[in-house]
Amino acid sequence: QTETSLPYYRGLDFTKHYDMKKSGERIRRLRIESGYTQEEAAELLHIDRSFLSRVESGRKGCSVDLLVNISVLFDASLDYIVLGETRSQNYAERVQLKADIEALMRRLEKFSAAL
Repeated sequence: QTETSLPYYRGLDFTKHYDMKKSGERIRRLRIESGYTQEEAAELLHIDRSFLSRVESGRKGCSVDLLVNISVLFDASLDYIVLGETRSQNYAERVQLKADIEALMRRLEKFSAAL
């Protein structure tokens, strides 16, 4: 692979994907943890209860607008709802990657100086 080809472009990971079933499970869990019935959540989201049921079971996907509304209603990030990741996980991974790169650069500088 070249530097400009996917799945890794400029250090970004493009291998993640939207899994409707897992996303639906997370939405269901968030709804229950927030204390809403399907009927209550559907009413607040301006959708039919049967549609929410299909989303939660992974048989139906959501529009971006609906995902945003679900995110707001349940106070959850889109990263979590769509990919199952929290921002703190992403941040921690980036901090660790930066530390690893800095350590590698120091080792390369020492190696270069020894030549």
